[in-house]
Amino acid sequence: MIRTAAAFCAVLIVSSGPYSGDLRSQGSPAVLADEFYARLQAAPVIRRDFFLDAHLNKILIGRGRVVAVDTTGRYKRRYRIVLAGLAASPKITFYVYADGDDYRTLLEAGDLFEFKGQFVVYTPVNSRRDAYIFDIVMEEGAVRVEEGE
Repeated sequence: MIRTAAAFCAVLIVSSGPYSGDLRSQGSPAVLADEFYARLQAAPVIRRDFFLDAHLNKILIGRGRVVAVDTTGRYKRRYRIVLAGLAASPKITFYVYADGDDYRTLLEAGDLFEFKGQFVVYTPVNSRRDAYIFDIVMEEGAVRVEEGE
């Protein structure tokens, strides 16, 4: 049942607009993907905020494990999807804001979720700058069905 619901959500999102199989950028320099995370990790701690400031309001691609989906809306979106980023350092928690009612009913804690959206704001969790919260206004999202389940 859960796989069927997740597959339905993915099909619904795919049919709503242009989509590449794993949400990678298609040659657009404005999309921040794997290189962005590698450069963030390599940046000296004291320069991370400057690095992030330079990338605000660009399109960001990411993935993480679902922690919660709630109705704490913001940025004219009704739902917030809280994701724990997969990278160890810096630890990133994504607050992905979306409108789709399907996300609230279909996503469960522990699901792997990929998204593409506008990187609106970041918040350092502590003064060591080893953990951040990123606010993302979602454009596209999909639940990844993992092998071996």
